[in-house]
Amino acid sequence: MSALFDFVRSSLILKISLVSFLCIHLPLIVAGLHILSGGTSDGETMLLLLLAATLAGTLACLGLLWWFIRPLRDLALAIDAYRQEGVVLPPPALSRDEIGLVWQATAAMTEELDLSLKRLRQLADSDPLTGLANRRALFEGGAHDAERALKRGDLLSLILFDLDHFKSINDDYGHEVGDQVLLATARTITANVRPFDMAARIGGEEFCIALPRTSPDQASAIAERLRVKLRGLEIPPLDQGRITASFGVAHSLGRRTGLKDLLVEADEALYAAKNAGRDRVICLASNVKDEG
Repeated sequence: MSALFDFVRSSLILKISLVSFLCIHLPLIVAGLHILSGGTSDGETMLLLLLAATLAGTLACLGLLWWFIRPLRDLALAIDAYRQEGVVLPPPALSRDEIGLVWQATAAMTEELDLSLKRLRQLADSDPLTGLANRRALFEGGAHDAERALKRGDLLSLILFDLDHFKSINDDYGHEVGDQVLLATARTITANVRPFDMAARIGGEEFCIALPRTSPDQASAIAERLRVKLRGLEIPPLDQGRITASFGVAHSLGRRTGLKDLLVEADEALYAAKNAGRDRVICLASNVKDEG
């Protein structure tokens, strides 16, 4: 009996057929039971009985059919929620019939699609070599965060730096060593900034760090710490101290300026650091200078 019940539950067509058969023949079943039980069989009584049984059968059929196909509506709503808001589909419906199979397949496909989209977004927003954010991510996500911070009146500082004489490392030791230097630089950045800071590689050997809620002095101190850490890196066959960097720092203190404006100011400070002999931190706006 249990096997038969499971078989019926696993087939939507069989459930619909069984319900339709019973509901259509309900008047006949009721009339037969009425007569067998010794009830009166005059025309008026039988007509009322048949009409009541027909109405009951129709309502029961419509109700059960709605119950059977209701998961399709829930599935459509879940798909629409994913399309509009990115909400992952809930676990598959408990039904084991064709609708349950469709739900399971759709949920599995949506989960795979969601993972693929997240992976594509990650690839689109990250530098393939270092894993840091790329220029696109900085100017989209970073600009949005900067605008939000400025609306709240928060401080925002920007560090822009590049590795000194990096081209000569590639020319003298090969691009593999150059890549190792870039990877070591990325690891040094990650180890010395906060989780909510945004670090990006925006050029070949050029890096940028957006620092929310950070004063000019704090940003300059972070840049100086990075400068010292980079100078202490050991990457064979390079001598210790061969890896140096020049830093420019900009900030929004007392001004309402956007990320692009800060980047222009940080770039000016970076060129000032290079012209002053490289391997140093300069923040032009606050006149902070740290020489190596």
